[in-house]
Amino acid sequence: MKRAGAALGEVRSIVGALRDETESTYVGPVLVTGMLAAQLARQLGEGADPGAVVAGDTSRLSRSSVLVHVIAGDPSPEDDELVRDAEKDGVPVILIQLWPQADWAKTFVLTPFVVECRAGEGFPVNEIAVRIVEAVESPVDLGRRVPVLHEKVAEAVVGTSMVRTALLATLGKSKRPARPLITLEQIRMLTELRRLAHTAPVSGQDALKDAAPFALAALAGGFVFRQAASTARRVLPGAITDAAIAAAGTWALGEALRRYSNRLP
Repeated sequence: MKRAGAALGEVRSIVGALRDETESTYVGPVLVTGMLAAQLARQLGEGADPGAVVAGDTSRLSRSSVLVHVIAGDPSPEDDELVRDAEKDGVPVILIQLWPQADWAKTFVLTPFVVECRAGEGFPVNEIAVRIVEAVESPVDLGRRVPVLHEKVAEAVVGTSMVRTALLATLGKSKRPARPLITLEQIRMLTELRRLAHTAPVSGQDALKDAAPFALAALAGGFVFRQAASTARRVLPGAITDAAIAAAGTWALGEALRRYSNRLP
């Protein structure tokens, strides 16, 4: 009876988690300003939804997800004012430092997200994408609109989930059983990856139906990973084993979905 009650409680938690994780939210555009803004906006906006990446229109600052501002030399008073305006609006700022010189002021005093662009090398779009994913509040919804960010968002989702499940495996037992929490975290990861793959928002019952197979995959995987952990504990310390198995299992689920998502309906 206790096991049945615990299983029912876990199912209810999973349904609740699915409802929370399958709802898409509106995200503003990536706003690119400063020197060569139009060029960088074209590179970031390749294949993006219309209006997902805009160049130069500072009137849209307060409605943007992130400001990417390109400067050369020491930040000017206008650069400083733009960063302060973004901070007032709660918009994270990424500064692109063109052709950095040793005697220029360090731009990290304006924002922790600074990318250096060396002369003759072009914009480091991959590094800029990483900083955008780190900075924004809703990377999954933004990544769905901006394909250049897609891969970096997926990597961040899986990496974060691996850390969380490893911590839950080692620390969760002192508070509450770790298995349901690990399963919920893996479901959160899978539903975010699936939502990232959609070209249009999916919500309500359709989203729950779409996410249900991934919830079952996480539940089934949990039994396999627990059996592997039980075997490994015979030769390795329990805490290390639990953390390693939880992280590896989470990575395996995420990698499987990333690799085969294009074959799913």
